[in-house]
Amino acid sequence: MRALILPGMDGSGRLLREFVDALAPEVHADVVSYPRADALGYDGLVALVLERLPRGETFALIGESFSGPIAIRVAASRPAGLAALVLCATFASSPQPWFRPLRPLLAMPFPMPPTAWMMPAMMGRWATPGWTHRERLALRELPARVARQRLSEVLRVDATADLARIDCPILYLQASHDRLVPPRCWHEIQRIVPTSRRVRLEGPHFILQHQAGAAAAAIADFLANVDIRA
Repeated sequence: MRALILPGMDGSGRLLREFVDALAPEVHADVVSYPRADALGYDGLVALVLERLPRGETFALIGESFSGPIAIRVAASRPAGLAALVLCATFASSPQPWFRPLRPLLAMPFPMPPTAWMMPAMMGRWATPGWTHRERLALRELPARVARQRLSEVLRVDATADLARIDCPILYLQASHDRLVPPRCWHEIQRIVPTSRRVRLEGPHFILQHQAGAAAAAIADFLANVDIRA
């Protein structure tokens, strides 16, 4: 089956190469890269993804972290050929809503904190020097204003109404030690779409990177049982 992957906050897909390789040959996956210079909100990114959907073939949509609400909104439009939705360490509504009053601060021209500071707090024991270096490379070309815009979008997003309109099977990959997306985000999705299936993998928020093989196997197994005529 064909799959279209929507990447996390960095928007480049650079951190997804091992995961894409692990999906093959059962799943042929392409990654949508978001414009680095444009501070597009969720509305603009949804429009961009809709233009890049596969045409004339069956496909699955995979949304990682920041891109979960984008994947949900695209799936809710019920595009031709969409057979399944996979949500990875992500959310339908803001995972940290209590930080919403701080959104105005993200409009100010502050630089983003150094990756070496963020990773230990975000990753726990998985914050190795090698991973921190990879994350730094992925983020170094992302302008701070674009990163702040994406964070602002996360704080205010609510795609739960869109989630309720989805008519294809849903798989949720949950990281066991996710410090960014709490378990309630899965429970909210399950409440709205009770038929959603969950696979829980050992690891941090960046589960597609740290458990590329296991995540790919779970997705391939899920897609193998999807009725592609749906």
